[in-house]
Amino acid sequence: MGRKVKFYNAASSEVFGDIKGAAADESTPFSPRSPYAVAKATAFWEVANYREAYGLFACSGILFNHDSTLRPERFVTQKIVASAVRITAGKQDNCL
Repeated sequence: MGRKVKFYNAASSEVFGDIKGAAADESTPFSPRSPYAVAKATAFWEVANYREAYGLFACSGILFNHDSTLRPERFVTQKIVASAVRITAGKQDNCL
């Protein structure tokens, strides 16, 4: 089609393994601890290899778990917070 392709790979913070609560950055070495993490680390390096070998616009973003107060109550963290608020207000006896 004659268009330039831009490729984005969604990597995962799982590639770092157990970093004992320390903050990770670009210099933190990969130490995957599960098959999922190994696959994500492999994909990260495959993207880097193809980018360098073929001059492609290809990048990986290492995503960390995140949450937002804007999420609806169907998400587990919002369910927990909503229950805690109701329990504190005396409108609910327990988390069930």
